[in-house]
Amino acid sequence: MGLLAVAGAALCSGAAVVLQAVAARRLPTDAGLGVGLVRRLAGSPAYLAALLLVALGFGLSFVALRTLPLFVVQAGRASGLAVAAVLAVLVLGARFGRRDAAGLVALGVGLVGLAVSVAPTRVSVPPPGVRVGLLLAALALAVLAWRIAARPPSARSGMVLAVAAGVGYAVLAFAAHVVDPSRPLAMLLDPALWAGGVGGVLALALTALALRRAAVVPVTAATVATETCLGALLGLVLVGDRALPGRGLLAAAAFVLVLGGALTVARFGASESLVDEQRARDDA
Repeated sequence: MGLLAVAGAALCSGAAVVLQAVAARRLPTDAGLGVGLVRRLAGSPAYLAALLLVALGFGLSFVALRTLPLFVVQAGRASGLAVAAVLAVLVLGARFGRRDAAGLVALGVGLVGLAVSVAPTRVSVPPPGVRVGLLLAALALAVLAWRIAARPPSARSGMVLAVAAGVGYAVLAFAAHVVDPSRPLAMLLDPALWAGGVGGVLALALTALALRRAAVVPVTAATVATETCLGALLGLVLVGDRALPGRGLLAAAAFVLVLGGALTVARFGASESLVDEQRARDDA
């Protein structure tokens, strides 16, 4: 069930990335982190559809995180870029090269490796103070992101915002991994839940700003790499996520294959050329 949920989350993530990029390219270049950004995005049908897919994907990830290590779920979400690649070929008529095909093969092999290296298990309780620390980290990220977003638009600031968005997604993923849905009242008072909320909202806004300030390929790659690696690291260090005995090296190699394959096909996460193709189709 957990692996099926990861697959569904990847499908939702891949489709959402394309829609987010289309919506972000219609923002003014000087857009900042504030009410104006929210208003503009709320008026974009493409972005609203992307939000629905993001929410569905997060729900599926939440199900998977009840029994699977965070590094498996994060790698599965990264594979959403492969879904975006396939959609780009089928819907927008993009062309696949040998490098893109090699990336998909590596990603597929890596996912199979991860699937056979883990087994469903109960999530460990994090050490005392981790939940409060996670909330403080999310609030610090919000302050830092607001200051960066207030600077004059540039490709450099866009890449910094992309990394910050990846941190926000990683915080959200880790929070979803450690909250206990079996106790609804306690969950509402859990600092990790609020940290995840702050991280998720920030990540969505920062991704939109980053896509407007810098090229989509490096933005997508930076966000996915940061989210995947940081999320996996948090799970390994703070709650002891592990592969099956004797399969640690297999899991590590598979994780690298998935991440490398995903970044190889990152240009299909909605490259500027694909957005231009979509605009041309809309104009036609």
